[in-house]
Amino acid sequence: MYDYSDDPEFPPESIYPLDWDFETSPQTWRLYSRAKREQWDEDRVDWAKLEEIASGLERKQRLGVAYWWCVLATFDNAAPVFGYAMVKSHERHIPTAYRSFISTITFDENRHCMVCGRASHCMFKGFPRGFKPQDDLERKAARNVLWTWYNGARYWNAYKEAYNKYTFDVLLTSFMMGEAAATTIFSEMGDGAKIPQFKQVFRQISLDETRHYAFTHVLLQDNLPKMDESRKKMVTKQIRAGFIFLSLIMYRPPKDFWRLPHDYEEVHFKMEDLARDAGLGVPTLEEKEKAWRDAVLRVGAAVSKYGVKFPEIPELGISGEEVERVSEDDVIPVF
Repeated sequence: MYDYSDDPEFPPESIYPLDWDFETSPQTWRLYSRAKREQWDEDRVDWAKLEEIASGLERKQRLGVAYWWCVLATFDNAAPVFGYAMVKSHERHIPTAYRSFISTITFDENRHCMVCGRASHCMFKGFPRGFKPQDDLERKAARNVLWTWYNGARYWNAYKEAYNKYTFDVLLTSFMMGEAAATTIFSEMGDGAKIPQFKQVFRQISLDETRHYAFTHVLLQDNLPKMDESRKKMVTKQIRAGFIFLSLIMYRPPKDFWRLPHDYEEVHFKMEDLARDAGLGVPTLEEKEKAWRDAVLRVGAAVSKYGVKFPEIPELGISGEEVERVSEDDVIPVF
């Protein structure tokens, strides 16, 4: 029986009771308003014109472009990631501004994933699961995508478990490295793409990623000063994990996390070359390395102000705090 003379006791990890806090984190509220103003519609991209352009490309070039978008989709299939974060943010009753902004990231990431699918579909319908390869390179291109997606399946379970291991501030600051690199790379691809539709979507995606990156700065400002040393060490490790996770598309896959065929990288670079020749604007390996170095400098400067040590990144020749081997259980996959 219930005693209705007293207020009810709510179960833990519930989205009730409702609470609204409009005074906390004014910077996040400004980002939330900006996100609503800057929304864009992928349906307004002229996909029919893109299909017409694709018809004038060589088969291998079309396949290279489709391949690149399919690999990117591993990371841009992040609407479930942030949708789950949105549910958890309500269960944990974190500040209303954070919860509200996370809802905009969820919508952004779904749009990015739809762009990946539409672009791939325009270039090569049915790739990678519903097409017949004509030679060994085409077979391996499809295999590469499927193994990349397999690794995505590995991280999904690890991600769901992360909420039982990390506090929300550590979880949300962990994607700072990826956002910093993404803003640079997508901006450069917007400038370098020769195909108008790709130039358009890269510039729009870059704008979204700029907002996401700004949110990580707010999280740092609001939460890092209150973190103890053990949580700061977790942030250091997550910065390293973010580099490892995103390097497959933004640099090259470190071998201490990814499970991939032995010739994955060779095939990957061949497909990127084909996509670049087709006008996609894929950065060269040297350009990717520069983008990551720029991201490292930006993130390092941001976190050092709060006493967080930057991790060693030997792939880029960058010294820092040595981090033990990162496993799939350590990776918080967000993009």
